[in-house]
Amino acid sequence: MDLRLLGPVEVWSGGRQVPVGGAKPRTLLAALLLEAGRVVTVDRLIEAIWEEDPPPTARGVLQTYVASLRRAFAGAGLPDVIVSHRLGYLAEIAPDSLDRNVFERLVAQGRHAARRGRPEEAAETLRRALGLWRGEALGGIGGAHLRAEAVRLEELRLAVTEERVAADLAAGRDEQLIDELAELVALHPARERLRRDLMVALYRVGRQSDALAVYQQGRQVLVAEMGVEPGPELRQAQEAILRSDPALARPAKPGGRLPRQLPSPLPDFTGREREVAALRDHLTRAGAMPICVISGQGGVGKSALALRAAHEIAHAYPDGQLHVELRGTTRTPAGAEEVLGRLLRELEPAGAPLPLTLEERSARYRTLLAGGRRLIVLDDAASEAQVRPLLPGGEGCAVIVTSRNRLAGLSGAMLVDLGMLPAGSAIDLLVRIAGEERITGDAEAARQIVRQCGGLPLALRVAGARLASRRRWSARRLAERLADEQHRLDELAAGDLEVRASIALSYEMLSAAEKRALRRLGLLGLPSFPVWVAATAVDAGMRAAEQLLEQLVDTSLVDEVDPDETGQARYRLHDLVRLFAGERARAEEPAEEMTAMAGRVLGGWLWLVERLSKAVPTGAIPVRVAPELLHPLEEEAARPALADPRGWFRGEEQPLIAAVELAAALDLDRLAVELAAALSSVAFEGSQYVFDDPFTSWHRTHEAALGAARRTGNVLGEASLLAGLGRLYYERDFYAESRRYLGQALSLFRAAGDVRGEAATLAALGAACREQGHLAEALHFLGEAEPLWDDLADAGALAHVRRLAGTVRLERGDYPAAWADLGAALTLYQEIGSSRGAGLTLRNMSLYHRARGEYGPAERLCEQALEIFRGLGDRLMAAYCARSLAKVRIRLGGHDEARRLLEEALGVTRTLHDRWGEACTLRTLGELDLAEGRLYQAQARLEESVRLWETLRLGLFRARTLRDLASVREALGDTAGARELLAEALEVFRLHGSREYGELSR
Repeated sequence: MDLRLLGPVEVWSGGRQVPVGGAKPRTLLAALLLEAGRVVTVDRLIEAIWEEDPPPTARGVLQTYVASLRRAFAGAGLPDVIVSHRLGYLAEIAPDSLDRNVFERLVAQGRHAARRGRPEEAAETLRRALGLWRGEALGGIGGAHLRAEAVRLEELRLAVTEERVAADLAAGRDEQLIDELAELVALHPARERLRRDLMVALYRVGRQSDALAVYQQGRQVLVAEMGVEPGPELRQAQEAILRSDPALARPAKPGGRLPRQLPSPLPDFTGREREVAALRDHLTRAGAMPICVISGQGGVGKSALALRAAHEIAHAYPDGQLHVELRGTTRTPAGAEEVLGRLLRELEPAGAPLPLTLEERSARYRTLLAGGRRLIVLDDAASEAQVRPLLPGGEGCAVIVTSRNRLAGLSGAMLVDLGMLPAGSAIDLLVRIAGEERITGDAEAARQIVRQCGGLPLALRVAGARLASRRRWSARRLAERLADEQHRLDELAAGDLEVRASIALSYEMLSAAEKRALRRLGLLGLPSFPVWVAATAVDAGMRAAEQLLEQLVDTSLVDEVDPDETGQARYRLHDLVRLFAGERARAEEPAEEMTAMAGRVLGGWLWLVERLSKAVPTGAIPVRVAPELLHPLEEEAARPALADPRGWFRGEEQPLIAAVELAAALDLDRLAVELAAALSSVAFEGSQYVFDDPFTSWHRTHEAALGAARRTGNVLGEASLLAGLGRLYYERDFYAESRRYLGQALSLFRAAGDVRGEAATLAALGAACREQGHLAEALHFLGEAEPLWDDLADAGALAHVRRLAGTVRLERGDYPAAWADLGAALTLYQEIGSSRGAGLTLRNMSLYHRARGEYGPAERLCEQALEIFRGLGDRLMAAYCARSLAKVRIRLGGHDEARRLLEEALGVTRTLHDRWGEACTLRTLGELDLAEGRLYQAQARLEESVRLWETLRLGLFRARTLRDLASVREALGDTAGARELLAEALEVFRLHGSREYGELSR
């Protein structure tokens, strides 16, 4: 079926015209076809057919026309294209069955060819589009709306005619155009574009006077009929003819001076929309000669980006596009003299003999480029010196340079430092190479491949090619093969694509010092690092190391990343560069030197941690740093860390984990143990986390160091790490696991005769037993720890033990002994100036007074403790004090203030993931609801608290909450349920020997 609107409205089928009736049915059909696919209301159709004077029976007549059109289609064996709708009718047609649609599609194709610098193709395509016209659009039928559309189509027809003429002119068809242009100018005397093109065509065939006469005729028409002078295009054409401007000359035929050297762009190019847009905008701007330098590491897609951008802007440089491979990453980079010789032969194949010197060739090259618009792509440049002689001399041309070096010395160039592909674009690239089903069928495996390739386009291309060439492989299988870092570079090779070889090209360009630095940084395997790490690795000063790093940044082998929280500059190696550099280190440097180098770097970290541990409060288990393991650094390295210890630790969390794991892998057991232990001592500042994920960090470092200590027989190191793991599980509220690790550590400390380690572990065991409600066992361990700390004359540790013992005795109801322990602890803390220790003890003293019903002293001491912790910025302990103060206020009847304090404390404990504190706070909120008679709210709070205690496996605290829940059940009238809960709680109190058993048994 062939539907026609570009002329009389007609329908054709199989070479025969289908009769569709008179003017009104044709108007109806035209109105529907112009809105094909969209509903046209009955009122719109009536207006199109009868304008402002429809008959009273218009709706009925319209239905008759629709029926007649349907019969006409059916009679010709055509499908019924008119569909009824509750609001009117619509035409459902194939897009290419309507000549208007085909015309607009061909016009778009022709314009695209013109923009791409293909005038012959553009002219032919536009000629085909214009060939669809058979007369006046719509044949002159219809009301105002259809006539407006006809005018639009006629204007488009004329504009396309102008574009086709311009394309023919650009293709050099001057003589063939003159007669046609003369006729067009006569028909449309005010169309300046047509008149300008006629002037140019006449000038090119030697008829300069005729061209100027055409201008004068046009000026007379414009002045007489419109009262305006010719526009700038027409005036510029006249001026150019008067001065015989070379720009008006006929373009050279293909094979002459119009080079089209751009290689085809990659068909599977994806992503980089922002970079392509930036290049396009910069390279097509008016004015000075634009230069763009695309830099980045090997395999990042510099050449692919350059070609994509070059093809998109080629239409803006109709005088040709030059592409030069400069071989900057080979052992024999192309010399500027050699490149200019080839370019000159391309630009003037039948010209004079080549100049001999570089200066003469460069001058001839710039002369040939002058006045033209050419795009030059210089791929794989080695340096600025290689590029400068190849730059044009002025406006009109544009240059794209790709290089692994940043070429910051090219004045006026826009620098595009190309990074890795974002995850979405990386997945899309894999899909385009390996197929959508294999990639999207296992999205997690695909994401893993992207991570293993580090987003490097070359690596992704290789991975995709391997999948594409091995149809039985799944994405999961490839991801599993790439998971082995030792063989990852072996896997990333397919045909002549090889990641290792690509990185090797950059590596070979480096100086000996740069290679050494890269190798050693690769062996360290850190996710990021500051300057002092590089300085220590190469045994150089900070200034020299920073210069080395900046040189490696310029070669795109090292990236500078965002500064850490202290403002310290940081660097990183791409994962695949790191693997390559590590390979070269193991192959080119003696193992003992690499071990010594790693020892220096780790010793530098240990030195920093040891210095900072004095600024960040330590934990309960003391850590001793062996002086011989320390590697002192320049003060410049320590200054940012000392200015902001917490910020420094947060920034160094992942590198420190990697450092411990490296020490363990090299069996540097003492360094691994000391660094892991030192980190555990500062993982918490009081109860505030220093690290973002302290538990994961602590566990990884301790497990890695523990393996090294056991392999090398370092018993004390093993004991220290086991004690650290015990404290880790204590902080996570896993008290049974904590006691297991602490028990193992205690045996090793005792076997080795390490009294300090033994005392610290005994104290930690006492604390863990206390939390579980094993009060007798807690006193046993604390009782053994106390004389050891006394003999060691460690007042802080002794205060810690006395305070813990006081809290245990308070739990057991031994008030005199509890008060004596707490008083002694407070005195010791005050003597050593530990405000935090004093705050903890004051809170415990407040609990003592509250347990005895002495609410005034309890409130006063708790307020003092709360003030201390707020001053220290310790949110968690401040929340604990707020909860304790709230319990006192409940007893005193201050319910509103108590609720405010409890809601605040609950928010803090949940934010900090402190389940113990959350359970306690929920229990206290339940007590408050009970006191206010909100029984169902109290029951819900207490039941939630019970569930948390069960999760934590803390029977004593669960029993205390059951006791409160029994009171709620009693108040709700469930006497039997209350009695059952109270009996269960009483049995737990008896087993633990807590004070509640004595209180309830009286």
